[in-house]
This record gives sequence, structure tokens and C-alpha cells, in this order.
Amino acid sequence: MSLPETPVRERFEALAGPPDGDWRDVTRRVKRRTRRIAALVAVALVALVATGFGVGGTVIGLFDVHGKSIPLRSLSERDREMLVTSMCPHPEFRTAPGRAPEPACREGEPTIEEIASDGSQAHYRIRYPWGLTCLATGRVGGYRNPTFGSTLIGTMGCNAWSHGQKLVPTPQRPITVDATVGSRAGDPSVRLLRLSGLAGQGISRVALAGPHHARLSTAVRGHAYSFPSVPARRWKAVVAIDASGREVYREPLFGYRPPRPPLIHLRHPPPPPPRRPVGVPLQTAATEAAALVVYRNFVVLRFRSTTSEAYARLARSARNTTGHVTLTCISVAYGGGHWNNLGFGVNPPLAHVLKMPVGGGPPMGGIPSPPYDLCQVGGMYGRYWNDEEGTHELVEVPLSSLGRRYLEERGVARDLAYFARTRRLLAIRRAINRGDPGPSAAELAQMFGERVVPLASRNSTPPARKVGVWTDGKLIVASELTPRGRRLFVTMRNVLIGPTNIRGLALVF
Repeated sequence: MSLPETPVRERFEALAGPPDGDWRDVTRRVKRRTRRIAALVAVALVALVATGFGVGGTVIGLFDVHGKSIPLRSLSERDREMLVTSMCPHPEFRTAPGRAPEPACREGEPTIEEIASDGSQAHYRIRYPWGLTCLATGRVGGYRNPTFGSTLIGTMGCNAWSHGQKLVPTPQRPITVDATVGSRAGDPSVRLLRLSGLAGQGISRVALAGPHHARLSTAVRGHAYSFPSVPARRWKAVVAIDASGREVYREPLFGYRPPRPPLIHLRHPPPPPPRRPVGVPLQTAATEAAALVVYRNFVVLRFRSTTSEAYARLARSARNTTGHVTLTCISVAYGGGHWNNLGFGVNPPLAHVLKMPVGGGPPMGGIPSPPYDLCQVGGMYGRYWNDEEGTHELVEVPLSSLGRRYLEERGVARDLAYFARTRRLLAIRRAINRGDPGPSAAELAQMFGERVVPLASRNSTPPARKVGVWTDGKLIVASELTPRGRRLFVTMRNVLIGPTNIRGLALVF
């Protein structure tokens, strides 16, 4: 760029200096400054283009949404367990008199906000005090299951170990893609079943691209899109479309890998699990089957004999699981007539000595720290009501009086849960659901043999080591006493499970 010399000379005539002043030097300095301004303008234009600004000042793909806050207390027990217990580096229990114990996090609670919804799928951002961010998706209104409880969350992903990784749309990737794939009986090929995601600013539609120019599109509503049902085709990519109908981004299906974040944003993974105990033992206990030592970072279980009945049964089970068993340690809490537990386990090969490192696990956490209330060793086998496997693990080592009581009550609760899902009782419950009259309590007891006795009322107490049943032809109540005399019960209303006090001890359905 050059400057006309005459206007410059006229402007500076009044500022004429000494007769020996160098005018050429003045114009040279003015031109050099002007060139610098022109260069800065050029750099600014390049920066604007690089960040994706259009002529109208719109950035395609930006996602700057301040969502609607959702109190953690308003979520179901199942959601709180997923968001707090399974993600917390140091989970623990919060107890209050007369109330069931609730899992809590030593580091603090997450903040939850709904950041997008298209009326079909809702998207939630979960931020944790220790820097972890997760993105969750679920059906608007949530999911309801009479057995497993209600939940808002269907899927969830986190930026563990890479806190610089963006989980929401960016100008480089203006949509996110949550794809559900699967196969069906008679058709082993994997196909796309459902698709949903977030959409950044400027994206008005999202389309599925298939062979022979086939397309299926949906509108973006509330920064989100979804395909609740996808026709069976060989879809190749997901396409983002702007308001003018122009394709601005395409992401291949089945094999996409998000770009790796810059190394400066990477958080180093935790150290590998410890290989040997550190420090003095925190807990020691022994049973007829095994001796247990718990360290701050390690658990060691040593079988007293490899010829014992428990070891032999574990060996039979291990033959079906490439030689492995399950070693688990659990912390428990009781309050308000309800149990709750936090556990951690590994699957080591069966040997005279089993070891389990504690710490150095996944970044989300969910692993309780010692001391524990009990540890146990089990195999991989199915259980049936009143079978030879019983209702206890093959090796159970209580480490506290509360742990010993938990094992006692869990054994009774499992007995009731297995009874509720026996084939014979399930057939009766389905018949009642169809409208058929159910058998009497005496007829029920006769069907199952001497371990089952009829009861005169739904709240009656059965004899020790017996399962009591009461029914009015539609509702069935099964109950049993624990070794310490506490009555556990399950209510079955046709195929559904009603009030029960064994949740937290056994799964009943």
C-alpha cells in the first residue's frame, strides 16, 4: 500500500522543522506505520476466517448453552446411585436416624443441568467438583421399570483423563452422535437402531446418508435431534445441514473416532494398581475356609486348604470361566429398616492365595476404601431356590458385626428372591395376571414341599427356617425370619413386585 505524497506534505507543512530536516525520512516512517496497520488488519481477517465466522457473524457449530439446573435430590435413587456412587473417587454412606442410608461422595456432589431437548430425547451435562464432566442422554420423561426403578439416564459418556475433550458440539464437529446399534434374530448383521445427539448453532437439520443417495432427515429442536426408529438400511454417515440446506459437516458411522485433544489438556492417568501391600494390616479375620488381611492398598485372602469342599466347588465353577473366581470386598450400612452396600471386586485365577489391589482404578471411581465390613469369594454359577448351592457365597469373611448381620440377612433375602422367581410361582403369577384365580395358601405350600408353610394373614410370622406364604387369590406375600428374628417379606401382585424390605440385600423380580 502506498500513500500519495502531496496530501501528506500539505498536512505536515505547518510542522516544518529546521532547514536541514529530512522530509524523505518523515514519509518513509509514515508509510512503514501504515504498512503495519494493513498487516494487522490482514491478520485479523485470517483469524476471523479460521474461527468460522460467516458474513453475517454466525459461527456454525458453537454450543454455548446454559441449561436448566436439576437438583440432585429430585432424581430417583437409581439415578443418584449412578451419578454419585459409581463416579465418586471416595464413596461413602450418609445416614440419618430412621432413614435408609444413602451413598454420598467425600469430594462433594455433582451439578446437573438439562442442556437440550427435542421433545423426544433430553440431554444432561453433569459436572463434578474434581473436574470430571459427563454428558448423559435419556428419553424425555425418563424410563420406568417396576423392578429396577425409574431413571432419566439411558446412556452417559465422560471426558475422564482428558478434561480438555469437548463433549458438546464445536465448530470443528458441529453435531454429536449417539448411535445405538444391534442385530436381530435371523439377521446377524449389525444395523443402526436409534440415533440422537446435540446440534450447535446454525445447524437446522440432521440427515442420515445411505447408499444410492438415500437420505432420512429430521429437524433440530432445542439444540437436539433424534431418530427414535431407523429403517433397516446400510447408513453410511450422519450429515449436518445449515439453514440454507447446505451440508456443513459429515461424520461416518461405525468407526468414528473423535480427535485427540491437545496434549496440554490431557490429565495423566492414575498410577497402575499396586503389586504388593504397603504398611501394616488394617483388618484381619479368618474362617474355616480362609484367612483374610486388608491393607491400605491391598487385600490378600489365603485358603486354609485346597482340598476343602469350598475350594473344590470353586474349582468346578472355575472350569467354566477360564479358571477364574470373584473376590469382592463390601462396605455396608443399615438404617430405617433398609440396607445399602458399596462393593469392589476382581476376577483372579483360582489359586491358594487370592490378591486384590485397592486404588489406582478407573478415573470415575466408585470404589470404597478400607476398612470393609466383609469380603467374599464366589464362582460363576446359576442359583435356584432350595438347591445345593445355597444362598451364601462359598467363602464369606465378615470383618465387622454389621457385616456379619448383613451376610445373615442377605442369605434369607436371597432365599425369598429365588422363591419368587421359581418357574412354578412365575407361572402362577402370570396366570393371575391373565385373570385366572390363584391357588390358596395351603395349595401353594403343598406345591413346594415341607419348606413352605401357609400363613393365616399377610403379616403373620412363619416358623424359623421356613418360607411362609399368604394369598387372597390375587396378591401373594412370602416371608421368612432371619437368624436374629427379623421378618423379611416380598409382595407379589401378579407379575409385579410390590412392597418388600429385601432391596439392598437381593434382587427380586
